Amino acid sequence: MHSASDVFSDTQASGQSPRSKKLQNRGGKKSNEVKRSRKLSVAGDVSEDDAASTSSTPKKAGKDSKKRKGEESTPSAPAKQENAVCVKKAKTAKDNAKDLALCGVILSELETHEDAWPFLLPVNLKLVPGYKKVIKKPMDFSTIREKLGSNQYQNLEAFIVDVKLVFDNCETFNEDDSEIGRAGHNMRRCFERRWTELFKAN
Repeated sequence: MHSASDVFSDTQASGQSPRSKKLQNRGGKKSNEVKRSRKLSVAGDVSEDDAASTSSTPKKAGKDSKKRKGEESTPSAPAKQENAVCVKKAKTAKDNAKDLALCGVILSELETHEDAWPFLLPVNLKLVPGYKKVIKKPMDFSTIREKLGSNQYQNLEAFIVDVKLVFDNCETFNEDDSEIGRAGHNMRRCFERRWTELFKAN
């Protein structure tokens, strides 16, 4: 057994009394509790920040959905442009039909002209053997009539090309002062005059 003097000496040696040790232990517990409370408060702050961030995300989603709706509504503009193009095509087709009707009128006048006889039918290659060597693309009124009746002309420009080809072939193969040559010049002047008169009137 230790005597009271021994206990006293022990406390003096350590510099602390049993009571002071108890106070230190209590102080340590308090500091630990303070640390725990701080940790809990920090965790609470973090959780509040997370909640705030999660609550703010639906607003962004709402904006994105509005943007998507706006993007989906934009294709109406190209649809209007397509409708305008269709209307233009319909108008041009109608105009072409009117022009081609005038082509038929002009062709009928050319066919009944007194100088039209060399150009009514294709050139007979047996009677004119050298024609094919000189003229690479023959053309005549009957061929133009057939193309016009079968809707092979998409516009009046194509019709004009073939009619002028008849007269160009005539000038290439025949002399200007020959009977057929003079007929070709007369027919060209007739065609150009009637073409100008009809299209000015319309």
